[in-house]
Amino acid sequence: MSGLVQYRLRCQCCRIAVLAIIFAIYGCAAGPMVVGDWQAVEGTARVTFRSDGEFDAVDNAGMAVNGRYRLTGVDGIQFEVRHGGEHETEVIDARVVREEDRLMLIFPGEASVQNYRRIP
Repeated sequence: MSGLVQYRLRCQCCRIAVLAIIFAIYGCAAGPMVVGDWQAVEGTARVTFRSDGEFDAVDNAGMAVNGRYRLTGVDGIQFEVRHGGEHETEVIDARVVREEDRLMLIFPGEASVQNYRRIP
């Protein structure tokens, strides 16, 4: 192979590597945006995700909980639910899927799926 062909091939490989890194960084940062107010599609449950990592929720039975959340990986969300004050927390891992004004929380440990619609 001539030097010019090798040079062009190296440049092409570098471009591909740079693009792959950019897409990987963007993909990690572009996880599902959950911040906002959400109402259950069926029932009266509501959840509010704030940009500071806090959440407030009320289930269909009217039980209120709050705590912290963080997005994990591509489609994960982890809740630290407060019980009996600031010092007792329960950690719950789930998957989150966001499509336009819909939010789905999938709790594998409970075999439960919760569907929400964004409240304007």
